[in-house]
Amino acid sequence: MAGKIEPLNTPLLENILNQPAALRAVNSHQRGVGSQTLAKAASLMESSKRVVLSGMGASFFATIPFSYRLSARGLPVATVETSELLYFLESQADSQTAVVLVSRSGESVEVTKLLPRLRERGAKIIGVVNVPDSTLARQADQTISMGSPPDELVAIQTFIATLATFALLDATITGEANAAHIELERTADVLSGWIPDGVRSRDSWSDFLSTDAPLYLLGRGPASGSVAEGVLLMHETAKSPTVGMTTAQFRHGPVEVVDERFRAIIFGTQVATETLEAALADDLVSMGGQIRWIGPPAPGTTPLCPWPAGIPMRFAPIAEIIPIQILAYKKAELAGIRPGHFRWAPTITTTEAGFPIRTGS
Repeated sequence: MAGKIEPLNTPLLENILNQPAALRAVNSHQRGVGSQTLAKAASLMESSKRVVLSGMGASFFATIPFSYRLSARGLPVATVETSELLYFLESQADSQTAVVLVSRSGESVEVTKLLPRLRERGAKIIGVVNVPDSTLARQADQTISMGSPPDELVAIQTFIATLATFALLDATITGEANAAHIELERTADVLSGWIPDGVRSRDSWSDFLSTDAPLYLLGRGPASGSVAEGVLLMHETAKSPTVGMTTAQFRHGPVEVVDERFRAIIFGTQVATETLEAALADDLVSMGGQIRWIGPPAPGTTPLCPWPAGIPMRFAPIAEIIPIQILAYKKAELAGIRPGHFRWAPTITTTEAGFPIRTGS
């Protein structure tokens, strides 16, 4: 792990390395002026009969660990992609519902189209944004501004900022805000050394990535959010087809794809199912596949990288996605493409049909 980090030749790599600073910025903001908006949002949620968490892409995936926290305390909660809520499931939102809409830009087309529909139905709208003067920020009943540095294109800093903001919102609901702020500062401290180590060691992953077969990302529970975000990162950053599903679902048929070309990352961060995840890793290796583990050490597993000691459980979703960010970056390097450069997708999706014509490769 010794030696210097390679020159910061892409904004994406800078975003990956800057994440501890981004977490400190979020923590400072939410500890200060943001604490009042967290408290008001928590009050809106607690006074509602149900909560719907919604967003698109990375914004949506960041709601998943939060939904498990709320559900564990008996709060009726649903996670619904905004486009589905807009066209098929708007009956889930009424005057007894708090809808938490997440959009880092606050301008995603599905979000801006949904806002008037939610108002017609009398739902309470909580907007979670990184652009305070956006459409969502202006029209929400209560706005939570994350306070994160912006990303170039791929959601890196803003993704973990959303995870951190939801963890702090949850801690506000449970009366643990002070403890959560201290834990988030400790998380940033741990990651400040761990992330550069991961960036330096990425060349050791070349063998694992040297196959044309799709990479599989497997996990369950709150880690389902990292599975989905990891698939998105591999598509956006490396233009590499990737499959994500729960570990349980994988056993029900998809396991038939396993051969010597098979590669999978298993998220083993959930205490309730860690032994099941480790058993699956063992099974897949015995079938000829290559498996890498993300999470605290487990017998018989091969880690993608060492798990950072001292990460509080409430912030484990932040730690578990960072190796996938670096893995996607390395996959792009191996393919000879600029990591994270978008060929077709716009910075902000403001239309539901068509794509801008981009030049370059």
